[in-house]
Amino acid sequence: MNEEKIKCLLLINENKKITVTALAKKMNVSKATMSRMISSFYEEGYTLEQGKCLLSKKGKNYIEATKRKIKNLTYWLQKTSRLNEEEAHQEAIKLFTTLNKETIERICSRIHFNKVFDQLGDLVEFSGHYLEHHLEPGKYIFSFTLFHYKDANVHSMANRGFEHPAYLLIEQHQGFLVFQPIEMKKELLKERITISSKLKSMKYLIQDKEYDCFEKNDCFYIPITDLNFFYTKEERLMQTSLTVKLKVNLLKGHMPENLALLKILFH
Repeated sequence: MNEEKIKCLLLINENKKITVTALAKKMNVSKATMSRMISSFYEEGYTLEQGKCLLSKKGKNYIEATKRKIKNLTYWLQKTSRLNEEEAHQEAIKLFTTLNKETIERICSRIHFNKVFDQLGDLVEFSGHYLEHHLEPGKYIFSFTLFHYKDANVHSMANRGFEHPAYLLIEQHQGFLVFQPIEMKKELLKERITISSKLKSMKYLIQDKEYDCFEKNDCFYIPITDLNFFYTKEERLMQTSLTVKLKVNLLKGHMPENLALLKILFH
């Protein structure tokens, strides 16, 4: 969505009863141009009625998510430049329409964590429940490594079975660690063949009690509520670890479930 459309949706959201004529005046465009834009919003499902400036549920959800990201980009620009709030806001809208989604997520994730880290002060240990109620809705990128359960210095082969990095999803005061499994390939030189495998299931252990990860969109989700997190003030790092049980699906059969130590780092 381009810059003009974003500004237009923001104005509609702020002025609930605005007319097409009034909107055109605020945007400094002709009524015909504005009518075409409003029609495009209706076709895309962002407004309720043809020719009316009334946001649909989809439109409201989109603009609320957009506002949060623009707010964070504005904050970031003010912190890293000499722009005043209005200048930073206008530049943030431009950035939102030009940067790719992943870059915006990374910037917003960093901003969110900096705010939370500032709040933590000397607090060094806290629960996932704390994060669920202090982080804004969104995705927070983290790095992770899977190690052999009996030797925390040796990487588990399952580490190659996931997309890196993964992310923490916060929505409606609930948090989930989200992992995307990918296909693994290994060449067997003796047999001169390549075998493929993919993770079939993932479980996690808390206080020796085993729980199934739930799956959605081909990803494994682990709730963070009962996890313990540790914060290092000097380095501004947050980390956690837990034991997981993984089962791999091979083309020629199944491997038994194996334990691995999952270490997670937010930085």
